Amino acid sequence: MLFDGSLKSGDRLPPERELSQVLGVGRPALREALRVLEAKGLVVLRKGNTGGAFVSSGRASLVSDSMSDLLRLGSVSVEELFEARQWIQTALVRAACARATAADLHLLRENVAEGERLHNAGLAAERIAVNIEFHHLLAQATRNQVAVMVSRGLTDALRNLIREVGSDPAPSLFRDRWALVTALEARDEEAAVKAMTKILKTTMVTYQRLAEMRRLAGDVPSAPRQRPSRQA
Repeated sequence: MLFDGSLKSGDRLPPERELSQVLGVGRPALREALRVLEAKGLVVLRKGNTGGAFVSSGRASLVSDSMSDLLRLGSVSVEELFEARQWIQTALVRAACARATAADLHLLRENVAEGERLHNAGLAAERIAVNIEFHHLLAQATRNQVAVMVSRGLTDALRNLIREVGSDPAPSLFRDRWALVTALEARDEEAAVKAMTKILKTTMVTYQRLAEMRRLAGDVPSAPRQRPSRQA
């Protein structure tokens, strides 16, 4: 009913007795199913006279929350996060080269300028937010909503990693971002991919170092799991 469109975002599900009869299941089984759907972010359960089960619009944060938890537990390494980001972000760059509008490119250029200004002013928290927004803008330039959701999940996981280990932008960060935007404006796909690859590799090394420093300081029980590098 959720997936065939019979129930839409915001709709209230029928009362338990009625719904259990329609589905042909007992009320205990129905309640358990509703709890599972709530955990998946598909329904919202509310108490009180105006309560009940309501169809939600979904929780995109579930993906990033899961990735963040795995990072904190050491089940996923910083390297794996950035390896996946490189695969996906370079694909987004190729799509953006073909699909980005003049308005998209203007927003990206404004974003880099604002991030650089905040960095020079020593406003770290504001700079981090703007830098992360850059990746959202890039994903939106692909005109693909699935790409936007996947990119947001990865960048939200990165945001949570930053909360854990801190941030220390590489000296070349804004120079590399300007190179990326310039390549996008020129529709130079290979130059844009090269710039994005450099950005991601540099930031991966930075966060590996920050995570290790935090581990040595005794702030975490163990270092994020590392895998052998696949680079030649």
